[in-house]
Amino acid sequence: MADTSEALADRLLAQGRYRVAVWAFEAVARRQPDSADLYRKLGAALAKDEQLPQAVVAYERAIALREDYPKARTELAILLTRLDRQDEAVAMLERAIELSPGYAWAHMSLGLLHFSKGRYDTALLAYEHAIDVQADYGEAWYNIGEVHLKKNDYPAAEKSYRRAIGADSTVAKYRNGLAASHYRRRDYAAAVSELQRAVSFDSLYARARFNLGNALLRTGQREEGRRQLDLYRRLEEEEREISSMKNTLLTTPDKAEIYHDMGMVYSRRGQYDQARIHYLQAIARDSLFAPSYHNLGNIQLRQGRIKEAIGLFRRAIRTDSTYVLSYLALGNTQMRARQVPQALASYLRGLEIAPDNARLKRNAEMARQILTAAKKQR
Repeated sequence: MADTSEALADRLLAQGRYRVAVWAFEAVARRQPDSADLYRKLGAALAKDEQLPQAVVAYERAIALREDYPKARTELAILLTRLDRQDEAVAMLERAIELSPGYAWAHMSLGLLHFSKGRYDTALLAYEHAIDVQADYGEAWYNIGEVHLKKNDYPAAEKSYRRAIGADSTVAKYRNGLAASHYRRRDYAAAVSELQRAVSFDSLYARARFNLGNALLRTGQREEGRRQLDLYRRLEEEEREISSMKNTLLTTPDKAEIYHDMGMVYSRRGQYDQARIHYLQAIARDSLFAPSYHNLGNIQLRQGRIKEAIGLFRRAIRTDSTYVLSYLALGNTQMRARQVPQALASYLRGLEIAPDNARLKRNAEMARQILTAAKKQR
């Protein structure tokens, strides 16, 4: 029974239903209070649900149950960094390495903390320890390249970036790093080549768009360069919006509107999985938040799940009977499903609330005409 409940909690976490996953892990942990793994998973779920102080407590419980638990220590260190407790994070990682010197992620994470403070030689040493443990650790090779780039050692940087690309040739930032070195050496054509690969792997990578735009301008491709810089400005603005809202969540983690607004930004970017997760987060905080049910319906509709979309539009209307957009969307989806009488009824209910809504009027008239034509054919 306990294993089944834990598997359910794992699935909920993977589905982005973080608050429900927290409750599920808490229930299992009450039955297995000596399981370090469960408390680590609970900490991860709490962190995903933006319950950061509670996540720290859960991770500390996991570590108290199993001192030599490098994964829990590394995840806790990353969480402490989010909470601006860098010294504690460094100490946590150093202890993880002391207890488990063969855990590459702890070495790499420690290097990132040192790099963020400008301690480049110390960071380099930590990354090299990660490589000693795992020779094909692409992320560590990339970060070694970043240190060499800071020191203007372009041959060493490019060698490291190529090792990262050798570990995984599809990671956009590895290509962007290599391109940055080419650009600094004024090999703009080589930079363009790598950056074009980078944006093909990650079309939303703002920094790569910026670098590509500038490299194209340097090679005389002005029109395409300006287009890439325009894309960069849009993507950068969206990333600033998301970053700002994430910072707001540190102090107000239970405001449904923030999660909903983040979902809308992700939807604009075409990141529908992320959008879905944030709409679910909004609903977890306010089960009557109609706009998030509505937008979840739009995502389902985009993916061709008509029945699920109809259910979500109806759920939005049940939570807020004045939410006109959902009457329109419900009617449109019913039309798509050839449920014309039901669609007409949805449009008419919407018109009771918004009698001047032009789209409702137009679509209701269209539904009437279809029904009239069908009657004449009988």
